[in-house]
Amino acid sequence: MNLDKNLPYYIFGIFLFLVFKLGFKYASHEELIFLIKPTDTLINSLTGSTSVYIENDGYYNNHLDILIDKSCAGFNFWILSFLMIMFLLLKYTNSHFKKIVSILIALIFAFFLTITVNTSRIFVSIVTQNKLSSLSNIETSVIHESIGILINLSFLIITYLILEKIIIKYKSHAKFA
Repeated sequence: MNLDKNLPYYIFGIFLFLVFKLGFKYASHEELIFLIKPTDTLINSLTGSTSVYIENDGYYNNHLDILIDKSCAGFNFWILSFLMIMFLLLKYTNSHFKKIVSILIALIFAFFLTITVNTSRIFVSIVTQNKLSSLSNIETSVIHESIGILINLSFLIITYLILEKIIIKYKSHAKFA
């Protein structure tokens, strides 16, 4: 890793991460609608149900008895995956222009990854949570959080490994072109 050449970009990325993290602390549900709404739409499509938006609460699905709110937005996953993807892209990027573009690509790619992961996490929770809680004495909140940790961590690791393989393959083909 070219730490010296990438240090300003790493510092910028970490600074952006911290600004986003601080912003999240004070963000309302409405300010996180860009993450909550697409997730809700996909959950409704997967389950064949509908939800209603309740101001200052989020999207409530009466049929599933779930609320997709600020805590379910996936914001922390978004900024963490952004940072991971940005660091990975910068590792294999040489020019200043490409490094700037890499930061933007990381932000956008992380957004779509977050919607996918968040939808998967909520859907798996819907399907398994009640079944697991009836089989054991574990509280549903513990099951819900455990599923979230497992899915989020798995997707981060898998994304990193796949993206790095793609980048290395692209770089090796670009040398011969």
